[in-house]
Amino acid sequence: MSVFHLVVPPNRRGRDFVVGDLHGYLGALQDALARGGFDPGRDRLFSTGDLIDRGPDSPGCAALLGEPWFYAVRGNHEDMLLRVLDGEILLLDVWRQNGGNWALDDREPNAAGRSAGALCARMPWAITVEHRSGRRFGICHAQCPVTDWGDIASVARDEKLQQEMLWARGRITRTHAPPVAGIDCTIHGHTVVRAPLRRANALFIDTGIFLPGGTLTLLDLDAA
Repeated sequence: MSVFHLVVPPNRRGRDFVVGDLHGYLGALQDALARGGFDPGRDRLFSTGDLIDRGPDSPGCAALLGEPWFYAVRGNHEDMLLRVLDGEILLLDVWRQNGGNWALDDREPNAAGRSAGALCARMPWAITVEHRSGRRFGICHAQCPVTDWGDIASVARDEKLQQEMLWARGRITRTHAPPVAGIDCTIHGHTVVRAPLRRANALFIDTGIFLPGGTLTLLDLDAA
């Protein structure tokens, strides 16, 4: 069983990285980690969610959740998988249209989908990374649904705010969005941008690896 909001203490041995939405592109992640000199024995990797769907290796990306150095928040694609596994058949066609075919045999979840679902069910909705510099980074998928990050755990009791956390795009479209209080920087995926984009103290890093010409953004928090 997962916690809604996971707080991760500072990494005193190595570096912390954050990666944008993977969407099944495990090879692109492995290439990016190699270029960045990622050391799984010392470093940690955090993800903005949407590990699965659209790309060539959703099971491989979901399997990262079993690695001790890997942390990811729930994205809307993991949420669709989990809801279909929970019996929400009306969502099945929407999910299929958005890349869920890998996990389905006709209209039933297959073994790969069920195995990935067991891993995705552990994902928190929000992560606070306490960086060794003293800064604090808040990660959730689409945008922060509260004005103060200190209230993020309360979203566990509010389904409307949970949907905002997974699906909303309001903050990224507002050029003068106010900063989120109680955190140095929030980091998100979901909305595709050509290059990492800041809105006040929110940073959006989904650079569309699944699209023609898209890339995968890997952010070293030492430089964030």
